[in-house]
Amino acid sequence: MKIFVIGAGFTGTQLARELIAERNEVVLIDNDPENVRHAGDQLDCTVLEADGNNLETLERAGIARADACVTTTGDDEVNMITCSLVDAVYPEIKKIARVRNYAYYTAADTARRRVKTAHPDARPLYGIDTMLNPDVEASTAIASAMEHGAVGDVIELDGGYGIATLSVGEGSPLAGLSLRRLATLEGWNFLVAFVESNGELALPVGDTVLNQGDRIGVVTPLSGVSTVVSFTKSQKGELNRVVLFGADRVGSLLLARRARKRSSNWLKQLGVPSVSRDAEFLVVDRDAARCREIVEKHPDVRTFCGDVTDENLLNEEDLFGCDLLVAASGNHELNLVTAAYMKSRGVGKAIALTANSSYGEIARKLGVDVAVPMRGTVVDAVMGHLRGRHVQSVHSVCNRRFEIIEGDVAPKSDAAGRKLSELMEKCGGEALVLLHRARGGGVCEVPRGGTVLRPGERVVVIVRGRDAKAAGRFFGGE
Repeated sequence: MKIFVIGAGFTGTQLARELIAERNEVVLIDNDPENVRHAGDQLDCTVLEADGNNLETLERAGIARADACVTTTGDDEVNMITCSLVDAVYPEIKKIARVRNYAYYTAADTARRRVKTAHPDARPLYGIDTMLNPDVEASTAIASAMEHGAVGDVIELDGGYGIATLSVGEGSPLAGLSLRRLATLEGWNFLVAFVESNGELALPVGDTVLNQGDRIGVVTPLSGVSTVVSFTKSQKGELNRVVLFGADRVGSLLLARRARKRSSNWLKQLGVPSVSRDAEFLVVDRDAARCREIVEKHPDVRTFCGDVTDENLLNEEDLFGCDLLVAASGNHELNLVTAAYMKSRGVGKAIALTANSSYGEIARKLGVDVAVPMRGTVVDAVMGHLRGRHVQSVHSVCNRRFEIIEGDVAPKSDAAGRKLSELMEKCGGEALVLLHRARGGGVCEVPRGGTVLRPGERVVVIVRGRDAKAAGRFFGGE
């Protein structure tokens, strides 16, 4: 594919890097000389210093032959206008825009739904096929982590399954066992997708031995997360008292989500000790105006206008005794420090909103249970939309060193019509099929060597990094 990325900031550069790793032809455009120089030194692609919202510039760079255009500049208006310009001349090109302004995003989303309902065949609003808001993506990821008790990253997949990333805790019966011996444990009926031990990451084999402190990814029905947690000893008690640090956009979205769904139960209660509908919520924020707004909108939430590092406030309100801290302020470094400090003082679980995926390993070493990368959620969302019609979703794990892809077997792919054992022999261990679901919405199951993958059937595959070759065996070939 040929893909134009407009904006060479952190998100645009990270996106370009991952697209290049998948052997796409990338054109990266930015009008900031420093951004262009920095990107040019790092990336093996065409990097141009120019205005990305100039149609003549885009045409000289070959936009007519492009498959997609992604706009990630720091200016929402430029991102939206650029997509509109491209759509006016090249409507067949997929357009994706990052829009940071939440008011723009919600207004555009509301208008898009109305237009789609009234005129199903109308062109997309502003010519934008997909609009992404970082705050919405991040708040959704944090809500998912809370839903699963902040035991670790839990990726929800089609068919009622998920992949839970957990640590093998002290006293876990898994410690010291090889994967093939796990089946001897009463009640264990799960597939281990990956193992991270002493900084080394691997797709597991039968002889892989688990040790205390290892991080493992486990494929499980969402209703079975609590069982996996009990085996890993990674959770203690229920989460009945939650402190939210930072009530700017992401925090506000979390509170709004809670208010909308509280009557029916905000969280799904999947069996894992999680945040109940009646959990006590406390908010700490420095901004007096935001605090007043929270009091007006959410009178059942205890709100404190102050600094979360204020020892007097922490002690007086016994915030060290809370079950879960969610650090979701706009200061990502402070989120990480706050979460680590609160954990060291006795807080049960901690979730921190960070700038990017590289903070994930640091967060774990500091004792933070879940780190949600603001930029990483956007990059993953874009990658999912760019993978083609056979890919449903893309999820990065372990600091983006592994990628979990959910999609349908492409008719002309290597996987179509072949036994899994034959395909895995050809892949040479570069991929692992985690889940399989027959066409037409059959039962989702963990496949075996004799499973035949047929065109159109849903599979979930884990590959190392952005391995386009491995992913293409299942979702490419057309």
